[in-house]
Amino acid sequence: MTVILGGCILRNLASHYFASMTHLRPVPTPKPRISAKLRAAMDYRVRGATITEACEKASLSPAGWHKAMKRPAVRDAYEAAQARFIAEAEGLRAVAKVRALEVALDLMLNAKSESIRARMAEFLAADAKVSPVAVHVDARQIAGAYEYRRPGERVVEIQQAPHEET
Repeated sequence: MTVILGGCILRNLASHYFASMTHLRPVPTPKPRISAKLRAAMDYRVRGATITEACEKASLSPAGWHKAMKRPAVRDAYEAAQARFIAEAEGLRAVAKVRALEVALDLMLNAKSESIRARMAEFLAADAKVSPVAVHVDARQIAGAYEYRRPGERVVEIQQAPHEET
C-alpha cells in the first residue's frame, strides 16, 4: 500500500505498523504491595488472635486492618495464609498420628499388662479410630435454681402443712 503524506510517498506503511504490533507485550500489572505489619497481623489472626489482638501485636491500627481487608489482593493473601496454616496443621496431625501408632505398637509388643496389650491390639485393628466419647447431659431441674419469670406471671410456692402431735 502506498500513501502520500505531506508530499512524501510512503510505501508499505501498513505492513510496517503491523510488523511492529506483533512485538507488543502486555504491560505487566504490578504485584499489590502488602505491608509487613499487615502480613504479621494476618498471621496472628490466622493463628487464633482476635482482630484487635492481632493488630496490637503487629503495631497496626484496627481501622487499617479493616481498610486493607476491603482490597481483593489483601483478602486473597489472607485466604492464602489460612490455607498455609491449615496445611501446616494437617501435616502436624499426620506426624502425631504416626507417632501415636508407633507408641501403640510398642505398648502392644512390650507392655507387661495383658489388658494394655489387648487394648493396643484393638486400637491398631480399628485403624487408630477413637471411639466416640459418651457425653451425659442432665436435663433435670435442680430445686432452688434460678428460674425466669415472665412479666405478669404469678409465682406460687406450696409448702407442706405442719404435722400436729397428739
